Amino acid sequence: MMPPSSRDLRHQDYLDFARKRPELFGPETDAGVRILLDLADIRAVEDAVAADLCRRGLPEEGAEVGIILKDPWILMLRDAVEFPDGARRAYARAMNRTGDGAAVLPLYEGRIILTRQFRHALRRWSLEIPRGGIDTGKSAEETAYNEVREEIGGEIGELVRIGYLHGSTNLYYNGAHLYLGRLTKVGAPQLAEAITSLVQVTVPEFEQMLAREQITDSFTIATFCHARLRGLL
Repeated sequence: MMPPSSRDLRHQDYLDFARKRPELFGPETDAGVRILLDLADIRAVEDAVAADLCRRGLPEEGAEVGIILKDPWILMLRDAVEFPDGARRAYARAMNRTGDGAAVLPLYEGRIILTRQFRHALRRWSLEIPRGGIDTGKSAEETAYNEVREEIGGEIGELVRIGYLHGSTNLYYNGAHLYLGRLTKVGAPQLAEAITSLVQVTVPEFEQMLAREQITDSFTIATFCHARLRGLL
């Protein structure tokens, strides 16, 4: 008997994962983009996409279906999918291993507290509100309190849930629960997360910075908009 190839092992790992996490591969009906889980279909899509990539001078590895990245925090999948017009191709997506996150718009003495944080993915500084992933066994509310405490040394006196956000619907499965937090104190920035300072701004100042594109983080903008629409600012 021939030993399984790397392709066989990759497909087996992927299909095992699909059986364990069916919620990530649905819905079973009314799916605009259907995920193909029949092995013959997967291999046919791989072969067709690999040939197309080769014709375009692109790496054929971009056709490989399976779990293509197992980071401690992120999983990257590439699925074989079928679109409503019948076209079939490979489509990548990412998800957090721990699930959703939580983001908090912190208010202290009438001002919004922003972190000045260096973001590795952007390779530049960004003005943002505290946020983080929800650890296993923790609630979104607990995460909101913890992130404010860790990132800005703040304590929340009142926490109000104001919405939910999918940050990048073409790539990421997960989203974040959005909160407004009224703080009783503010402390020091979390240097371990490359947060070097805290910026306190009024609501009009925040809006001016937003108009000047000084604030571009989607979680920060969405949480502010939800709070503004609800008359909380």
